[in-house]
This record gives sequence, structure tokens and C-alpha cells, in this order.
Amino acid sequence: MVALALKKDARLDLKTTMQNKELLVQAALLRGVDMTTFIMMPALRAARKVVELNEKMQLDQQEQHALFAALSKPSKPTDDLKELLSAGTFSER
Repeated sequence: MVALALKKDARLDLKTTMQNKELLVQAALLRGVDMTTFIMMPALRAARKVVELNEKMQLDQQEQHALFAALSKPSKPTDDLKELLSAGTFSER
């Protein structure tokens, strides 16, 4: 896999305890990556999931609004619907 060289032009500062930092350093070493990569990869995955879920929820909300708008202005029943409703229940047929 070829890694693309991206310009890293933003800085992110984190405050933590010495114990947490030592744990992160040890875990990154065991994974064979630097600490920034170790921290950023799962954080970015989680961030993408949150954003995707939010976008999906927004679409769902838009669809709900469209449904509510359609239901608030019901259309007149068609001849086929009137015929179906006048046919009675399935057990009466």
C-alpha cells in the first residue's frame, strides 16, 4: 500500500496524565506506529461514523417532514381505492 504524503498543516494538542501518555506510547510501539498515528486513526474512524450517522439522520428527518407534509394534505380517493374499500374484508369476499 502506497501512502500519500499529505501536508500536515494543523496541530492538535491534547492534555492527559503521564500514565495515559505512557500507555499510549507503549501501545503505539507495540503496533509499530508513531503515537500520532495510533491516536488519530481510531479517532478519525469514530469521527467519520458520527458524521455519516448525522447526515443519515438529517436525510431521515427530511424524509419525515416530506411524509408529514403529504399526510397533512391527503388526496381524494381514486375509483380503484373506493372499489377496494367497498369490497368488504377478506373474509367477506
